[in-house]
Amino acid sequence: MSGYRRRTAAAAGAGVEVASRRGRPDRRRSRFVVRFAAAGSDVERLAAAFDYARGAASRRHPDPAEAAAAVESAVSALVTAGDRLLELQAREPLSAGRSRQ
Repeated sequence: MSGYRRRTAAAAGAGVEVASRRGRPDRRRSRFVVRFAAAGSDVERLAAAFDYARGAASRRHPDPAEAAAAVESAVSALVTAGDRLLELQAREPLSAGRSRQ
């Protein structure tokens, strides 16, 4: 790889435009956007968003306290959403054809 870097540096000095490599955050974000757009259901979109956040949380962070606060906020929002969805399910009738006894 060192030869690649030297050739790239030489080409850059010669006035040739060199394509810069996208960073990890850009690549992860673009893969997430594609997966999210391809999701066909709410559950698939939720899984894509969760995997994106989980991947970001698994990395080291320059400010661990701020990262922990962001994770705590996300966890709280997920638990609140889960509680709300379960409340909505609890209101649904058990069966459309049968009456409660």
